[in-house]
Amino acid sequence: MNEKKIIQIASNTNYFGLKGILPLKAKVKNKVCGDEIEIETNKHLTEIRFETQSCIFTQASAAILSNNINIIREYEVTKVLQIIQKKLEGEKAELPFKIKELDFLTHKDHKTRKECIALPLYAVIKAIDD
Repeated sequence: MNEKKIIQIASNTNYFGLKGILPLKAKVKNKVCGDEIEIETNKHLTEIRFETQSCIFTQASAAILSNNINIIREYEVTKVLQIIQKKLEGEKAELPFKIKELDFLTHKDHKTRKECIALPLYAVIKAIDD
């Protein structure tokens, strides 16, 4: 595991901090470790903001999601989540887009942190479904 790379990804805080200006909100908790993420977005997923009380894997995943929401929103978020889960289990699964940081984070070496990595996507799904 390359901890320095994960920290570098997580340190991108362009979308960190809730502003209360986006209509859809969700807060989810990882039942395995207790990590929490709160997100706000709009129904078209053109904007997203987040705050976490979590490990570096959840923070990195949230940063990747936020920085690439314009790419990810073109695909059904639930399908993207399913592909990520398969990749983390070591199954042969390819995302329909190329995001270098996401490929790194979803490598099978990080499968013990799959719930942390998936948490931001669960929050988005919850926000748009509520």
